[in-house]
Amino acid sequence: MTAMRETIARVLDSTRTVYAACLVSLVLGLAFIFVWAPHPWGWAGIDFYHVLALELARGGSFSTTDVPWGYAYFVAFWYWLSGERLWVPLVAQVVANAGVPLLLYHVAAPLAGRRTAVLSALLVGAFSFNTLYASTQASDAICTVLFTAGLLCFARGFRSGRALDFVLGGLF
Repeated sequence: MTAMRETIARVLDSTRTVYAACLVSLVLGLAFIFVWAPHPWGWAGIDFYHVLALELARGGSFSTTDVPWGYAYFVAFWYWLSGERLWVPLVAQVVANAGVPLLLYHVAAPLAGRRTAVLSALLVGAFSFNTLYASTQASDAICTVLFTAGLLCFARGFRSGRALDFVLGGLF
């Protein structure tokens, strides 16, 4: 039993675990895109972001109030860059989503301690539903990245008192 505790302590004391969590998230996300995803809808998702993004990439305007505009522009940028390849924005959001464990670690470490932060990063890297949602055109994964980055900036601003951190947090 002591060997198991020592192993767990060693895992939770290492920032390598945080990077491993990022890698797990990346590998799972890519597998959900290119191998198999357990959700019943395809890459295009259920919110018609594909259609909206194509319209935007061709120079059209955002034509609805049914969904927020930001994610449609995110997808449109990738379509403009690479053509109508649904997998390109998905890979971009899987890569962005793979950074969430690292962001969460940096938010949690000063507040809850290093081991708790490492465990949090490991849990979000391995079990976040956003990793699944990143395999479809849904805004969840990108929103989580932006929210967590904003939270990190706000927490840094709160600790340091620097206005720039608060401004960056607000922009995210």
